[in-house]
Amino acid sequence: MRVLVTGGTGYFGRHLVRALLGAGHRPRLLVRATSRVEGFDREKVELSAGDVTDSASITSALDGCEAVFHAAALVKRWDPDPSAFERVNVRGTENVIREALDANVKRIVYTSSFFALGPSDDGPGGIIDEGHARDPAHWHTPYERTKALADARVRALVSQGAPVVTLYPAVIYGPGDLTEGNIVGRLVLDFASGRLPGIPCRGDRRWGYAFVEDVAAGHLLAFEKGKAGGRYILGGENCTADTFFGILAGLLDRRVPRFHLPYGLVWSAGLFEELLARFGIREPRLTRAEAATYRHHWAYDDTRARSELGYRGRWLEEGLRQTLGGMFRNR
Repeated sequence: MRVLVTGGTGYFGRHLVRALLGAGHRPRLLVRATSRVEGFDREKVELSAGDVTDSASITSALDGCEAVFHAAALVKRWDPDPSAFERVNVRGTENVIREALDANVKRIVYTSSFFALGPSDDGPGGIIDEGHARDPAHWHTPYERTKALADARVRALVSQGAPVVTLYPAVIYGPGDLTEGNIVGRLVLDFASGRLPGIPCRGDRRWGYAFVEDVAAGHLLAFEKGKAGGRYILGGENCTADTFFGILAGLLDRRVPRFHLPYGLVWSAGLFEELLARFGIREPRLTRAEAATYRHHWAYDDTRARSELGYRGRWLEEGLRQTLGGMFRNR
């Protein structure tokens, strides 16, 4: 089946394209002029110039496609133009779905984010599922805000008949390019090279982690088995920062970080990095908004995806072992 993929040249998108090829599909990628397109077999993967912010290019790319995998997003901690997050993540998502409806596409799989569901502090046991109603007025980063807004738009379109299956991956990690979206990969590399001074904030905050290949497989399962209008968390293992670094230290035969960096120090570092960015010195390695996320739990229950789709997410230790093998093999 010919399927349109947005975001197919990104960190996760490349894994998704490989999974689609493995399942016998014919991906057509919507690519911008700045997209990295090397590494694709051009006999199997089609490229269509365009952007999710340009409806006409989406219309052209959809010609002959029977399904859409919409994974494109602006995944950054900071942008000199804050409106870019809404333009890409919110309006871009709406553009893709509306154009797909006009093209009579019968299946749309949308890659949202755990951030759209909000922090899990008030969930039973500090864990929430797809039914959690987040506080729409409380958010931290522009990315979190716009993924939540996009989720609301998609749900409104579903109520009007759009055949969308929405997926909420936890923190995606695994081997692959060290893009800004590959947060764990960068963290692992900093830890392995001794550049991490300590664990940010309190080490008892729990986050959910999902191995990138499992998430790609989950997208295929959602395409094959997901209900129109269905919403599914794709997780793996929820664990604290202390546990995460304990596992990583064991795999690397390193000492577990001794210190927990106080929130005030992390916040101040974010402010300093933002100032460097505003003066054009470099992209920030941390922001104050990102620092604020470390004060919360972001842990999720993927029971629905496991029971309805047959999704399986691997344990963190296994996934990190494969991540390390892939990272250092390719360096």
